[in-house]
Amino acid sequence: MAMATATAPLIEAAGLSISFNGSAALSDVDFDVASGEIHALVGENGAGKSSLMKILGGLYSPDAGSIRVRGEPITLTNVNDATRAGIVIIHQELNLVDTLSAVDNIFLGKELRTRMGFPDRRAMREAAAKVLAQLGFRATPETLVGTLRVGEKQLVEIAKALLADARVLIMDEPTSALSDIETQALLALARDLRERGIGIVLISHRLGEVFAVADRVTVLRDGRRIATMQMQHVESSAALVSMMIGKDFAPPERSEAEAPQERPLAVDVRGLTLRGPARALVSDVSFSVQQGEVFGISGLLGAGKTEILEAIFGISSYRREGEIHIAGSARAIDSPDRAAAAGLAFVTEDRKKDGLVLDQSLEANLLLPSLSRVPGFPFYRRRRMHAWAASQARASNVKHRSLAQDASTLSGGNQQKLIIGKWLMTTPRVLLLDEPTRGVDVAAKAEIYRQILAAAREGVTVIVASSEIDELMLLSDRILVMCEGHARGVLAREQFSGDVLIKMASP
Repeated sequence: MAMATATAPLIEAAGLSISFNGSAALSDVDFDVASGEIHALVGENGAGKSSLMKILGGLYSPDAGSIRVRGEPITLTNVNDATRAGIVIIHQELNLVDTLSAVDNIFLGKELRTRMGFPDRRAMREAAAKVLAQLGFRATPETLVGTLRVGEKQLVEIAKALLADARVLIMDEPTSALSDIETQALLALARDLRERGIGIVLISHRLGEVFAVADRVTVLRDGRRIATMQMQHVESSAALVSMMIGKDFAPPERSEAEAPQERPLAVDVRGLTLRGPARALVSDVSFSVQQGEVFGISGLLGAGKTEILEAIFGISSYRREGEIHIAGSARAIDSPDRAAAAGLAFVTEDRKKDGLVLDQSLEANLLLPSLSRVPGFPFYRRRRMHAWAASQARASNVKHRSLAQDASTLSGGNQQKLIIGKWLMTTPRVLLLDEPTRGVDVAAKAEIYRQILAAAREGVTVIVASSEIDELMLLSDRILVMCEGHARGVLAREQFSGDVLIKMASP
């Protein structure tokens, strides 16, 4: 373990409290980060982690409490104050300009200049290329950010923070959209930064990462600090989750008896090829999925996982070749309406952009995919519809004050449960899931796993694309491994191995 050499922490917060609309987000919280330390911050969605980090990053002003940087009192009134103090946040929610390139986003507002005062494009490109290469970024620095997938955008966000010369680097769910290989590269980089004396705050729902790299861990629950411990004193992931939720936690398990026997084919993909302007993103991929089976799709960023799901649901923007058979017949699915009519449901990877209408109520979001199926629509009984939505919210365990509150007010985990719940209300035959637990806390993730397995037991066919190998090995009956648009093979459950999956997915 790298230990602090300075007598004072790099940053130290004492008694921080903050409320929003009369509701306490933080109550009397102490927190500090030493030089050369990785300090993990864990808790359920809504526990106060992001609020604490936004105070330390100058985005929020606390109602009470104090902050010291290297022993000196400081008032952080804005992001510039924090940056000057050497504190940089890598936000969970991406903060990039889609119409600019990766390198322009990285240096936005802090451009390197020549002696004549002009932007030094070559120097910026070289610096950006170097740090992006460290992170395993596969596109060029000149690539428009708007053309990148979520995980690739996350790498740009990380590079942006690293080039700001931070003394304290706050990583808020930095690996939520990364594959296992990209995650390992980032964790290796975090260890290297620790050795250079940088203090790192790691906020992560992936507790394996916390155990792998953290020196200390602080647990928040309902805006209060429950404990701060050296990692060697934490017994297990389950013990840590139990502190987070305030009760004993049992991780989800899957019985081998749940594996489906021979059943009719629900989805049959034959020779699927998706061609973009310059190249094929998916090349001659074939697979079939039985009714009631959980079928996983694994691969690195850009392997074609999302593109396959989009093609099945009929929303792919690429030229398609090959056939997709649903329930034994080749269907011309080219819109969400036709997909829903065929019994398909699709939980996209970006819940805020594609999954929810954030400024609409929970009830409106739950009912939206099902309205056209209601007898007598649009002349339906309002009270009955409200009861239907309330029943699904309870079944999905969406924690909320009222069905009338906006979806934007929910934590990330509850937003994800809301999206899955709204599609389950359509009673789908096939449920497509793209990164279903990205940015979701461990307890909410366990609930989502149980929903997925329960749906499969009821005969729903589930196809799940995920960058988390452990997730796929827990849920899936079989896993298709993709590499750069090509199918590397399909593994049966008895063949599952993290090492094998990573090797197959690697170029």
